[in-house]
This record gives sequence, structure tokens and C-alpha cells, in this order.
Amino acid sequence: MRAPWTLAGGRVLLPDGELRAADVVVDGATIVDVAAPGAGAGRAVDVAGTVVAPGFVDCHVHGALGHSFMEATAEGLREIARHLAAGGVTACVATTVTAAEADLLRAVRRLATARGRIGDAGVDLLGIHLEGPFISPARAGVQRIEHVRAPSRAAVERVLEAARGALRVVTLAPEVPGGLEAVRRLTENAVRVAIGHSDATFSQARAALAAGARRITHLPNALPPLHHREPGAAVAGLLEEDVTIELIADGRHVAPPMLSLIERAAGPDRIALISDGSDVSGLPDGRHRRSDGTDVEVHDGDVRTAGGGLAGSGLRLDRAVATMVRDAGVPLAAALRMASATPAASLGEARKGRIAPGADADIVVLDDDLRVVRTIAAGEVVHDAA
Repeated sequence: MRAPWTLAGGRVLLPDGELRAADVVVDGATIVDVAAPGAGAGRAVDVAGTVVAPGFVDCHVHGALGHSFMEATAEGLREIARHLAAGGVTACVATTVTAAEADLLRAVRRLATARGRIGDAGVDLLGIHLEGPFISPARAGVQRIEHVRAPSRAAVERVLEAARGALRVVTLAPEVPGGLEAVRRLTENAVRVAIGHSDATFSQARAALAAGARRITHLPNALPPLHHREPGAAVAGLLEEDVTIELIADGRHVAPPMLSLIERAAGPDRIALISDGSDVSGLPDGRHRRSDGTDVEVHDGDVRTAGGGLAGSGLRLDRAVATMVRDAGVPLAAALRMASATPAASLGEARKGRIAPGADADIVVLDDDLRVVRTIAAGEVVHDAA
């Protein structure tokens, strides 16, 4: 067995939400101590001048580097995981897209068998996020509208059976026929239901929250615009104290002043930063075709259709944290919690998102520019910028 070792000299994000000087002692795949500076055990790895945070948890990501979670090939999973790890992600939820039922169920079955650490990249695949097909045609965005369908009881049961317990999140539109019944059925099976790609009114969204929905997918994108007479699903979610708010903090999907407003309304313990990265994330600038057949233009992390509409993102979570800090004026400690502690807690992952004894040794080390210096997953360095 490996001897204990210590990350020494950094400012550490502690479970109380504060950044303080501390040494983090790792033994195998577990954090065993958070000690006073200079009091760590074993070999010391000097990280002076850096920020040491829990590994980021991306609960809404579709793929990267030309690979999609819909394909779920061994090579594709490794490439996606390496891309995520370079952005500080140590755990993720594989997110699907709206597709023909046979293709979707095939992807769900493959992903259900792929749970756990992904190869040498070390990223922990926590389960599946089904984004569609149970969405509103009026708010489909770049999802393939020809495959959008209502969440009949039979269709929901087929997804649950294919997932074999791996289904963690389902994004749906509660206002479509069968929507509320699907919310109840999925909640009964310990699946976290998110309102998203939905045209729900405020009252319809409140009914879904009362039925068990506890997330809002990439608020306020793919939801009705906020209106003073019809607030819509976004406001319904913001007003509930135990609803998790997914947020794409790239400054394009949501303007920085709105990012700031959402953070003030919900607070860091309710906001989960997500990438919504697609299979073109990380590819060179230029024209690409996504795995679902959508032609897009990639430029400096921006992903758009030929008509100029947003088509997912090229974001990684280290840049999301930087956007929240620099453009939205959010304190660093709060932004780091939004990428780690909050998404982990929203999924019920008690060993993730925390630097504390007994937690998984999933850690990200960031420089002054909030770029990843080193990513550690299960106690192993899986990305080193040097």
C-alpha cells in the first residue's frame, strides 16, 4: 500500500465554506486528515500559493473531444474523462440527449454498466442524467424535436428498467401530458426530477415541485423568460428553499449581471455549476457536426448553430468558477462550493465535494488565474498542467 502523503502550503476550501491555510493528508483513495500548516504526515507535496478545493462535480455534461455519452464506448468515456479532469472535474453524471427510444435505451444500458472510475482519468461516473425526451417541443432548443415524446407510464418504466438503478436525474417538462405522474413515479424510484426544456407556468412548476421535483435544469435557459405577471418555472424554483439550480456560467448562456442576481437569490448552497458540454467541447475552432447530426460552429469555447443559436457549451468547470468570481462578483469560496459541495450534496454524494477526513481524495489545485494546476482523483494525480 502507498504511504500517506500531504498537500502542503495551500489555501484549502473547508467544509464550513471558508478558505484557510491547511495541510491535506491523503492515504490511498481517502482524505484522512486536514491538519494545521506544517503538521501533515508523510511525503509533502508543496502547493504553496495555490487554492486547494474539492474535486468538481459536473452533473450535466454530454461529452467532449468528439465523443458523446450517448455512444458510451470505452475509448470515448476515457477521452471525455480526461477532458473533464483537465478542468478540475473528478466526478460527473453522464447526460443523454433526446433521441429515438431504441437509441436512448441502448445508451442508458451501456452507461449503467460504466459506473465508477473511468480508466486512468479517474473521473467517477456517478450515473445518468436523462435530458429529454420528455420535454416541451416549444422549448426543445437544439434537442431533436422529432424524438420529443410524452412521458407515458410505460415509457418511464422502460427507462427505469434499462438504467438498473443508475438513473440519477431526469429533466422533463411537467406541463406535458403525463408530466406530473412521471415526476411522482421517478421520485418514488429515488430519481431526482428537474424541470427543464419546459414551457410551464409558475403554477404548473409549483405543482411539479409539490409532486417531488427538486431541480431546475440550466436556469433560465430553455424556460419561459421571466415576466412580472407570469413569473414561470425559473421564479418558482428560485423561491423554493430546497431546490437545486443548475447554472451554465460561461457569460454567454447567462449574462454576468443575471448570474449575480441568481446567486443572490439562491445562494451558493443551492447553485450547481454545470458545463452542459457537448461532444464538440475541446475541439479546435471551426465547423463540426455533433453526434446528433447538428452542425455547429466552435469559437473560443462558444458553440452555436448556423443560425447563431447556442448549442450546448465548450465550458469546463474551472472556467465557470472564474466567470462567477470575475464577472459576477461572487466570492471565490462560494463559487468553489457551487462546483463541488453543492452538486455533490444535491446528488446525495456524502463522500464527494468535501475536504474532510473520510471523504474521497478527489481534489483540485488551482493557481491565481483559477486554472487547474493539478487534479487528484481517488488519491492519484490524473492531470498535471506541468
